[in-house]
Amino acid sequence: MNPSVLSPKSVSGPLAIPLVLLLTLSVSGCATLGIGGINLISIEDEWEMGRQFEAELAEELPLVNDPVVNEYVNEIGRLLVSQTEMADLEWRFHVVEDPQVNAFNVPGGLVYVYTGLIQEAGSAAELVGVMGHEVGHGVARHGTERLSQQYGLALLASAVLGEEPGFIRQIVAEIVAFGAIASFSRAQEFEADEIGVELMPGAGYHPQGIVELLERLLDLREREPGTVERFFATHPDVSDRIDRVEERISGLDGLGGLQMNDQQFRAVQDRVR
Repeated sequence: MNPSVLSPKSVSGPLAIPLVLLLTLSVSGCATLGIGGINLISIEDEWEMGRQFEAELAEELPLVNDPVVNEYVNEIGRLLVSQTEMADLEWRFHVVEDPQVNAFNVPGGLVYVYTGLIQEAGSAAELVGVMGHEVGHGVARHGTERLSQQYGLALLASAVLGEEPGFIRQIVAEIVAFGAIASFSRAQEFEADEIGVELMPGAGYHPQGIVELLERLLDLREREPGTVERFFATHPDVSDRIDRVEERISGLDGLGGLQMNDQQFRAVQDRVR
């Protein structure tokens, strides 16, 4: 496992940052550089903002209250996160009662999984694969990279301090409407896949589950396009991702004995239905 992939991103080497911005970032101590560009939010501030997002989303999304379903999804999430250098932070995993096939990450250690995804998954490994991908977005801090690009330091700092509740509500409204906090770039999607592939074996599941789920969703789009509309709108380049994931899996050792399913998955599917 590559620790650099699974650890919070930090700035290293010479960066072409304007002097005023560099001084501001040096004082705040919150600049990082990732695939999506400069990230203006520290991890501590990200988790504070995440609590605000979570409170608002609890009011706007129909969350599942079934303790069996929630514990199963949270246990998978804990297994995935425990292998990263963000394991000491508080991550929360929620299930949204919605027939759409979708899942998304929100900055601050939040992952939301739709019941439609649980219903359509053919195995536990397929569900774990999607969750690993969303954890990958969180570990790589793609959400805050996108927010940094769109809104800048002043607005984000005010939001963290609770001085811009309208901003938080605006972002939450976009999440509810589109099923994601942002449309990630091609490179960010590939990076999230790579992290998911690396995390799945440590959680006990074969990373082939990611491939099988993506192939299933391509087929489902042909048969019932309305059920996967949000997923394909926020997770582009699925065919290319399949090829990249298969190539990454072929380079891994020690995949023998990993499971594609578990005893709880079918029971959770039945409860969701």
